[in-house]
Amino acid sequence: MTWSRFLVVLAAVLGMLGTIAAPASAVLPSPVAVASDPTPEEQDSLRLVAGVIWTPELAAGWNMNSDVADVISTATGEILRCSERFALVPRPPGFIPGLLYLVMYARNLYDYFLVVRDNRTYRACVVTAAANYRTAIELASMGI
Repeated sequence: MTWSRFLVVLAAVLGMLGTIAAPASAVLPSPVAVASDPTPEEQDSLRLVAGVIWTPELAAGWNMNSDVADVISTATGEILRCSERFALVPRPPGFIPGLLYLVMYARNLYDYFLVVRDNRTYRACVVTAAANYRTAIELASMGI
């Protein structure tokens, strides 16, 4: 898949293109396992996304390693799929958002989750993901 198609799919998922849909022939990427720990810049992006799902104070204390990135990726995917079910987003990603997705779209996800978190209907998506993945992210942060 070309980067342009990848970005069109991501933009459609995040609702940035409005009525423009991703090409029918676009193939959604599959999650990629992160072999090494995220760079300091990637850790900042992960901390930003984690802070809006849980709290900035909790995220500040976590070791942003590759296992934590996997948990944030899974929780992000759950929130996007949940909110799509409420018709907030045109379509959910057909993949679990990986480290590259989280880093490239950290600010967009942060802004999106802030809106979702404060909307009574969609808040359930963020609260549910936060509750479901809290233990997993704590254990991943400790390297367990």
